[in-house]
Amino acid sequence: MLDYRVYTFLEVCKTMNYTKASQVLNITQPNVTQHIRWLEERYGKKLFSYEKRRLVLTSAGELLKKSAISMAYEERLLAEQMEKLSDSGGKMAFGITKSVNESAMKCRIIELIQTRMCGNVYFYVDNTARLIKKMMDQDIDFAIVEGNFDQGQFDHIVLSREPFIPVRGREYRLRRPVKSLEDLCGERLIIREEGSGTRNILESILLSRNLSYGNFESIMEIGDISAIKMLLMEGCGITFMYATAIEKELEDGKLVEIPLNNLDVCHDFSLVWPRNSAFRHMFEALAQNFTRCREGAGQEGLRQ
Repeated sequence: MLDYRVYTFLEVCKTMNYTKASQVLNITQPNVTQHIRWLEERYGKKLFSYEKRRLVLTSAGELLKKSAISMAYEERLLAEQMEKLSDSGGKMAFGITKSVNESAMKCRIIELIQTRMCGNVYFYVDNTARLIKKMMDQDIDFAIVEGNFDQGQFDHIVLSREPFIPVRGREYRLRRPVKSLEDLCGERLIIREEGSGTRNILESILLSRNLSYGNFESIMEIGDISAIKMLLMEGCGITFMYATAIEKELEDGKLVEIPLNNLDVCHDFSLVWPRNSAFRHMFEALAQNFTRCREGAGQEGLRQ
């Protein structure tokens, strides 16, 4: 079992404020200070320092935080597994990014929920950055993301590789003939919100070509994928998306891929969980579940 003072440390890491941590934990601020001092004496290192009156983690504090998050996560999972053994049910909390939610992967998520109906399921849809933070805060057990993440802090299994393509509405007229990514400069560009995996990947692509949002006529930032699709169909600009997230719209001809000679990008959709989890086998089984569902959906499409 984790020492209770470690939980105090993690709460201070969340709030970066001793007073707020004491309020959340329902203990006095001097008790919070004592808990942190005990840990510092235990490890012989300062865990926090002040920079311009702002509380910050030291390098030793960062190391303890990563280890403590992992240990607390393992302890919570173990408690839930023990609860399942006593037939009192269990719970699963997970998240998926908005692009994943729009993709064919949704059928696998539905199957997963159906297999867990004996327990409680908590399901979140958010961008990559927020889901990664939820895992670090132990609010969710795992996430399915298409964005980049710290592979030193999280283990993962790749579920699929998906094409990342430029698209326009059927009626949208490009300013000039387009053959390369650079030819799209000058168009109105619709982008996702900060923290989105889709936006992060687009920015990496532009940076690799010495381009930026400033090369486009104007930028429109939208956090909702359905709203982006609607704007595209209304001829409000172009965007970059995963083909799987707009598969139906492409088939119906409502959206059109913009073919480019010098852009062939695919990115992983991955199942991600905290590093060195003792429950890796459970996540591997989940990944197999997703894969079987996808293969079954593909075979059904062939029969049709």
